[in-house]
Amino acid sequence: MKYTSFVLLTAGSRLASALTQTCTGKAVDEGGNWFCGAVNEIVYEGFLQSGSYKAVTSMTDSGECLTEEKAYGGPLSPLDEGLSIHVRGPINFKQFAVFHLASDRKRDLDPSPHVYARRHGHEHFHEQRKKKRADWIVATIDNQVVSWPKDFKNFLGPQTSTADATATEPVATQPAATEPVSSKVAEVSGAPDDQPYPSSSSSSSPPKSSGSSNTGAWERTSYYNAEQQTAENVVFLGNYGGQGSGVWDTKWGNSLSYITPNASGGSDTYNILKDVFVPSLKEFAIFSAEKCDSTCGYSRVPELAYKGFSGANKIFLFEFKMPYDGNRGFLGDMPALWALNARIPRTAQYSACNCWTSGCGEADIYEVLASGDNKCKSTFHLQNGAGSSDYFERPTNEYVKVAVIFWEKTATVSIKQLPKDVSFESLSSATVSEWLDTLSASKTGITTSLFQVAP
Repeated sequence: MKYTSFVLLTAGSRLASALTQTCTGKAVDEGGNWFCGAVNEIVYEGFLQSGSYKAVTSMTDSGECLTEEKAYGGPLSPLDEGLSIHVRGPINFKQFAVFHLASDRKRDLDPSPHVYARRHGHEHFHEQRKKKRADWIVATIDNQVVSWPKDFKNFLGPQTSTADATATEPVATQPAATEPVSSKVAEVSGAPDDQPYPSSSSSSSPPKSSGSSNTGAWERTSYYNAEQQTAENVVFLGNYGGQGSGVWDTKWGNSLSYITPNASGGSDTYNILKDVFVPSLKEFAIFSAEKCDSTCGYSRVPELAYKGFSGANKIFLFEFKMPYDGNRGFLGDMPALWALNARIPRTAQYSACNCWTSGCGEADIYEVLASGDNKCKSTFHLQNGAGSSDYFERPTNEYVKVAVIFWEKTATVSIKQLPKDVSFESLSSATVSEWLDTLSASKTGITTSLFQVAP
């Protein structure tokens, strides 16, 4: 793993939710957000949580938001629940794919009965939060920074914390097409380490897939290509309820709706997003084309209720660029790419009636926090979240390919810039293993940042 002039931040530092965090370069406070240095990959380790969140059960006409406690637990929970993908301009969104581990897919065709949670209004100046820390040993062995808990025998036991996401000030210490088709993916045997989803093309309703690209261990289960106008097991929605589809009222505002082909507003029918520039303030969301069942929980508009992308072993691939558009108004020129527990938008993404505040889950992947800025942060909003002060350079002129890898065995989420020649058609086990092996990064000159989540 290559670290360039980094500072290792340990549990003794004034960090929120971090046992260890690398700071590549010098920490600088910009408008309440701390930035260290630009990297190619950020690895978040230690998402081992258990708890519960408040799942919405009803949104009444009188304005009551009724909820019930939903429990979750295990590696990556509640991020193993169905996630929806959300995109805000300015952006050119070229390609998207989802891959699942085949062995998981066979046992997890239905979403986990555990939890979900938040809106993206988007509190950009993340508040400092108290956190619980364990006694950890941090050492450098063979030029690699490693750490482990002193009480290792209890390390994998359920941990409960009420601390929320994000890092506080980094303190330098020691250097160191037709009706949406949900697909039933073919079973793949002998896949010890990897999983999949479905498919479609241009038409009038979200296409479900009749099959998937099967490379053995990992299977592609969803795919979108802007140039080809291909959409396999994906549905494009937006918060434009009342414009052609969905609903609007004075109590809860806009629900989800189908969107126009250029993502400019609501539509009465399913459309595939065109190969267009999406400007500032315009947003769209991506769900699977599989209609919800009882496992989704409450949805404000049942006819627009689609499942998210679930599973503890999954990979999202993106290709996009975020050019400047000069808008300096509210949220102007502040592009973002993030994932939400799909329960949030199915109820009310931009009102108080959702599970976000109780910790059902949000993962900010590439988010610009200041108008016209060139730095993209990543943050996990959970009951015990995380947020690296290292960042990705905003891809303003050229398209970038990015992988977000959820890996159950190590309770890890990795956000990784990919080579330009990476194909979204298939993924081999060898490729994914290489991506997961952060120690191989030094061979390719990749600068990797590590954030270890405090239990």
